[in-house]
Amino acid sequence: MMPLWSVASVLTLAFIFWLNAVMTASPYIVYLSGLKKQSDRRTNVVVALLLFLASLLYFFLKVGSFAAEGLAGMLDTTYMQFIWTGPVGLFIQLQVTAAVAWMIYSVVKVTSLQWMLYLAAVGLMGWSFLSIGHGSDAVWWGKLALLIHLLVAWVWFGSLNSLRKLATSVSLDRAKVIMERFGGHMSAAVPILLIAGVVMYRSATGQWIPELPLTSYDTVLLAKLVFVALILLVAARHKLTLVPQLNNESAAKRLKQSITAEMVLAITIFILASALSSAFSPG
Repeated sequence: MMPLWSVASVLTLAFIFWLNAVMTASPYIVYLSGLKKQSDRRTNVVVALLLFLASLLYFFLKVGSFAAEGLAGMLDTTYMQFIWTGPVGLFIQLQVTAAVAWMIYSVVKVTSLQWMLYLAAVGLMGWSFLSIGHGSDAVWWGKLALLIHLLVAWVWFGSLNSLRKLATSVSLDRAKVIMERFGGHMSAAVPILLIAGVVMYRSATGQWIPELPLTSYDTVLLAKLVFVALILLVAARHKLTLVPQLNNESAAKRLKQSITAEMVLAITIFILASALSSAFSPG
């Protein structure tokens, strides 16, 4: 059973995952919905602040975990310096820098500068996850697979809350077009996500598939795959049934409820992915 420090760290890392996903998907949602205006600046500022605070919390949780002296251990200067100069410290520094870049992105009005800041933030977030867990020791093709896996997951899962709102906040015809476009894009992206996941596992363990006896890492990975299978079934239901039937308000509400369920599955996947990244070793 995972100690409380590890549980808190995993949940905080999953929250950082989610915030990274929201940031990555933000311009995509603007493009997908066909809105002329940029994404809500107030929301972007809130996301940046939450990422900044969550990153600091993750740092102090890691310090407290190493110090093993209760809450007071979170402020142990010796362990703070140790963590700050290690892989977790680099992760925090990159995430905090990404939060600052996103804060500036939220307030500037020059489109070209916004795109530069967006690419910088996404690049920093991707780099940060190459600095922790088995990603830090992966060969170049393992790192590339991890980046691809992250970007696809971030765009997909980071879009869900906006899609949930759009299901009932725009006209039925417009909502149907948006959902169809999203379904088409994700149909092409999901195979890439799955292939990248297989390559990541090969890079981390030296195997293509888990072998008996299963390690703790394999067990958590298989649990993650169960939820991935479930979310793919929900997504298929949207594409094949709910979106084609999006002809009245009742159908829009059903789609909204189903996207809510998809969000719950996505959050669970993020939690399991965070556990694989920080709490379990492939070896």
